[in-house]
Amino acid sequence: MIRFPVLPASIWQRELAELVQRPRALAVKMLFPLAVAVPLLHSSAPGFYAAMALTMLLSTMAPLGAGAVLARERASGLLLRYRLLPAPPGRVGMERVLAGAGVDLLQVAPVLTMIMVGGRGEAAWWPGLWLGAAATLVAGNALGALVSTVTRSPGEVMLIVLLPVLPALYLAGVFTPFTSPLMQAVTRLFPFAYLHEALVGALGGAATVTPGQAAAGAALHLLVALVLARLAGYRLVEAS
Repeated sequence: MIRFPVLPASIWQRELAELVQRPRALAVKMLFPLAVAVPLLHSSAPGFYAAMALTMLLSTMAPLGAGAVLARERASGLLLRYRLLPAPPGRVGMERVLAGAGVDLLQVAPVLTMIMVGGRGEAAWWPGLWLGAAATLVAGNALGALVSTVTRSPGEVMLIVLLPVLPALYLAGVFTPFTSPLMQAVTRLFPFAYLHEALVGALGGAATVTPGQAAAGAALHLLVALVLARLAGYRLVEAS
C-alpha cells in the first residue's frame, strides 16, 4: 500500500493530526477539564466531593465524546473505509477506540499532574491515579463505540450512553460510600471505583482501600477494558 508523506500512516496519527490541525478545538478540549478541576482543587471543598466531581468528569466525557464522534464517522462513511485496511477488523477497531482513549488521556493529563503536584495525599496514590484514569477512559471509549453502532444520531448516542453510566457511578460508590459488605463488593466491579479511591487518597481524603489495592484494581480493570475495546472495535468496524 502506497503511503504519502503528507498523510497519516495510522489511525493514531490521524487522530493526533486532526487534533493539532484545529487549534480552537484543541484549546477547548484542553481547557474544559481544567475549568472543572481548577476551582475544585483550589477551594475548601472536602477531598471526597472534589474526587466525586473529577470521577464523574472522566467517566462521562469518554463515552459521550467517543459515541458522538464515532456516530458522525459512521454516518459519513469513514468507518466503512477501515474495512479496506489489510488488518483484522478487531485490531483496526481496537486501534480506533484506543486512539480516542489516548486523546482523552492527554486531555486530562494536566489535571492529573495538578493533583500530583498540589495534592495533599501521598505519592503512593499516583500509580492508581493514572491506571484508574486509563481504565476509565478506555472503558468509556469502548462503551461509546458500542453505542455508536445502534444509531447514527450523535444526540441519541449521547443520551443512550448516559443510561448505564449514571447508575454505574452510583453503584461504584462515587456519590455516597456504601457500608454493607455486599455493596462494597459491588463497587469493585467498576473501573472508576478505583479511580475515585485514588483521587480521594491523592487529595488527602480517607480512602477505603490502600494505594496498592487501588493500583492493582485499576490495572486489572485496564486489562479487562482492553479486551472490551477489541470486542467493541470489532463491532464498530463490522457494523459500518
